[in-house]
Amino acid sequence: MAYKARLKEFDNILNKDVINLRDLQKLAFNGIPDDQGKRALCWRLLLNYLPTEKASWSTHLKTKRDLYQQFIDEMIVTPGCKEADGGVNDHPLSVNPDSEWQAFFKDNEVLLQIDKDVRRLCPDISFFQQPTEFPCSVVVNSMDVKRLHRRVERRVLKSANVERKGLGITKVSITRHQHFINASLLFMLP
Repeated sequence: MAYKARLKEFDNILNKDVINLRDLQKLAFNGIPDDQGKRALCWRLLLNYLPTEKASWSTHLKTKRDLYQQFIDEMIVTPGCKEADGGVNDHPLSVNPDSEWQAFFKDNEVLLQIDKDVRRLCPDISFFQQPTEFPCSVVVNSMDVKRLHRRVERRVLKSANVERKGLGITKVSITRHQHFINASLLFMLP
């Protein structure tokens, strides 16, 4: 069967309001052309990711995206989250191996390596080269200023002055200071 005739048959099946999966399976058995997203659409239908009724696609996709967003919220590490008592449970410079920031940095290293490998090994596949239609809203819509602002917190620090007298007497005086780190001071030029 000629390529254009196969494309026309795929168009005929995919343009119906209710798609016949048996006909689509028979036609897809010899391969699905990658023309205008037909392959992706056929796979979604054949794997039962999309229902056969076109009218319910938008609501079905919305529920799938909401479910995926819930999965992201549960699984992705968001370091710097507040504890129940209002304090911060972790910080980026923590050397604790169980630190959420350590996991965050390790995840970013792995994701960066995957991105490099995919772009290097599969440059001809357009899927890996084009931006996504539905990026993660938390990453795209957040600004660095807000994330930095969330990390700047009031802290109560304990400090001790140690004074040694000539006779071997040591005096330790413990004081508590409340510090507020201002983000604007961090970016001042010397």
